[in-house]
Amino acid sequence: MGAGGIGGIVAATLTEVGSAVTAVTTNAAIHAAVDAAGYRVIDEGEERVVRGWISAAPEGSYDLCILATQPPNVEDAARTALRHLADDARVVVLQNGLCEERVASIVGAERVIGAIVAWGASMPSPGCYERTAHGGFSLGRLSGELDDDTRRVAQLLEAVGPVTLTGNLRGARWSKLALNCAVSALGTIAGERLGPLVRVRRYRRLALEIMTEAVAVAQA
Repeated sequence: MGAGGIGGIVAATLTEVGSAVTAVTTNAAIHAAVDAAGYRVIDEGEERVVRGWISAAPEGSYDLCILATQPPNVEDAARTALRHLADDARVVVLQNGLCEERVASIVGAERVIGAIVAWGASMPSPGCYERTAHGGFSLGRLSGELDDDTRRVAQLLEAVGPVTLTGNLRGARWSKLALNCAVSALGTIAGERLGPLVRVRRYRRLALEIMTEAVAVAQA
């Protein structure tokens, strides 16, 4: 659900390794571009095309739902997906923020697996996806349980990047948010990507000061 930068890379990569993937997007330009020419994936300067299925709405029944919409749209996406989930289907939450509880209130906590994204992607134009930073995922459940379903999802997502399992999903989420406080704010103000910024000592120092403040606020 969602075919922006992160969703497009995930859908294209899982399609490449043989998974039966339906990408769902309400963006007409993205739908038209992928439907006509496939996913155009740029990775380390090299471009490849992956032919895959994309739809404006899910049809039929699915074993797994991966939510890759923007956080404000996560409830609507979860409600749409719920009607098409098999009885034992799981829902993977990729969004930044604290979206697992919001999704759990719609689909049920037993379905929800949180996935913290530790890599970057952008969509320079509809249907064109560029991986801007490498990395993988941290997977876990709100309960802290690491069950077989979570491990199966981890194996699937290994095609996209390395996966670690965490019994402290909330702690990992808050750590990512604290990091975002530092680097996202700097990137927005400077109008620059993270890579060039962290090569400048004063920006690294500023990021550490912001992170220190975020930790102090969290402890308070």
